[in-house]
Amino acid sequence: MTQTKPGQFLEFMNRLMNSSNVSSDYKPFIFPVQKGNKAPGTKISWKAEESRLSIPEARQRLAENYGNVGIAGRPSDRLILLDIDDPSIEDEIKDTLKIRSRSRSGTHAIYWADPEDDALPCNIPTDKGELRSSDQYVVAPGSYVPVTDQELDDKVEAGEITEQEKHEIQEDDFRGYYTIDNDKEIAEIKLEELPDVFQEHYEDSEDQDRHAGREQFDAEQVKGDSEYSALYDLEIHDLTGRGLGERDPHPLHVSETGKNWSLGNGVGHCWRHLVSLNALQFLCVEAGLYTCQEAGSPHHNSNAGSSMVTSNDEAIWEAWLHAKKNGYIPEDDPVPVRAMHHIARKHDIGDPDEYGDLSTKQWNQVIDTIRGEY
Repeated sequence: MTQTKPGQFLEFMNRLMNSSNVSSDYKPFIFPVQKGNKAPGTKISWKAEESRLSIPEARQRLAENYGNVGIAGRPSDRLILLDIDDPSIEDEIKDTLKIRSRSRSGTHAIYWADPEDDALPCNIPTDKGELRSSDQYVVAPGSYVPVTDQELDDKVEAGEITEQEKHEIQEDDFRGYYTIDNDKEIAEIKLEELPDVFQEHYEDSEDQDRHAGREQFDAEQVKGDSEYSALYDLEIHDLTGRGLGERDPHPLHVSETGKNWSLGNGVGHCWRHLVSLNALQFLCVEAGLYTCQEAGSPHHNSNAGSSMVTSNDEAIWEAWLHAKKNGYIPEDDPVPVRAMHHIARKHDIGDPDEYGDLSTKQWNQVIDTIRGEY
């Protein structure tokens, strides 16, 4: 049985946390990744605070070979993850700590965003690699994802590696592992120091300001009035800035192409499942209630079914609870009536469909239940 390597993870954490450029309040966002896979290993959104692992918890996960771990750049921190797919841009990469990927043919350069640079953090997908710094992640050192001979054959056929490189990978003792690649200090970086292809892509964006910083909001940004929940005022742009310029990696599930998400006409478009997501639908997916395909509204000529969020009181409850926990709406935001109806049914307090409404006593029981159990 192939074992993960917790020592590699701890060495990476040591480099990260003892970097001369690290912020004093920096706390790495580490979370579970599936065993032998690159996909999140969480029951809810990997971005939720409840999914977060401490450094000791992540080390134990690897030590017990329970699964892999990932590390993310978040809008609120300065961690920059540069995924380098094309070796032709290696000479343009500013010296810094690097992670060698499972295929042994790619690397991830690790930086801190220069605090004087207004453009970073942001996400920039290109054909030669991807800048990941705003709710995107890489698999952390010490993790293991197998690399099959068929996968290597496909890379040779696609011209990504040569036959000689394929043979070298097959003989590499670290094949399948994510490992620390060099002894460099983690450097600070500005947009202008990135390889040209990333700068050009950023400059070509139709809306650079929103592309760079739209996700940097706080819980007070979207408020309802005293009579109804701010949940209904949320727009898709309040939840993600990804996809404003053109197609970006999907913010809610793993992207192979890096180009299966965009924003337009007030909704997000998932081009993998051919559905659109408004803010409520997006929250239901991020909360883990439904998949993208289940929650979304089908595109024209799509085979996707109708949205499971429509006329669904449970969806209102889960979306509201998730929005509140993640700071999309204020802590004192009132519970939507339909969400309270769901809690009444779930806890056998009463069924508003049967009796027309809940009694005052039942309303109070619902409120007490929410306060006590959620």
